[in-house]
Amino acid sequence: MATSISVTSKLTVPALLEVNDAEFKRWYELGVWWAMYGDGQGSGVYDDCYLIINLTNHIKAGWYDHPPNGWLPMLGFELGMVHGGYLTLPSDSLVVLTDTDFAKGYEVGRDYCFNEAPLEGRIFSDTLFCQSVQEWAKGYAEWRDADGVLRYVLGCRIGELSGALIPALLPDPAPEAVTRSSI
Repeated sequence: MATSISVTSKLTVPALLEVNDAEFKRWYELGVWWAMYGDGQGSGVYDDCYLIINLTNHIKAGWYDHPPNGWLPMLGFELGMVHGGYLTLPSDSLVVLTDTDFAKGYEVGRDYCFNEAPLEGRIFSDTLFCQSVQEWAKGYAEWRDADGVLRYVLGCRIGELSGALIPALLPDPAPEAVTRSSI
């Protein structure tokens, strides 16, 4: 069950993931609020580049190399911004898909969420998200086409998380079914 996030005194929403760390939750709430009521209020869904650029810059700056330094919980702000943008103006995806690698990962992540993940794995935790980012940060320097790989794996994770807000689309019924029912 997703954690409730207090956006305002009168607005509480479920987070995209289970939040166990109080600092991550505080940043997540701030991100949702900022996307809805801050300087860029009401702009709607963010481009995937918002996450790609921020995460890439943070990894290159070494933010996630040492967990005790306090940077990992701040990932909550970026997820909160994406969530708040979606809440302001819902779309068919959690972010506007502009990057090919991210978009491929996003679709794979959504497919995993709805078709392969066990039921209790469909809502991920802040701990899992932060561990993933930390692993990406450790592997980044050794990856061939590091930027492309990072965009893909980030897309996978965001696609997985999108399942908390955006339901899976049902396939269109087969034409034969329509023909038989109309007889």
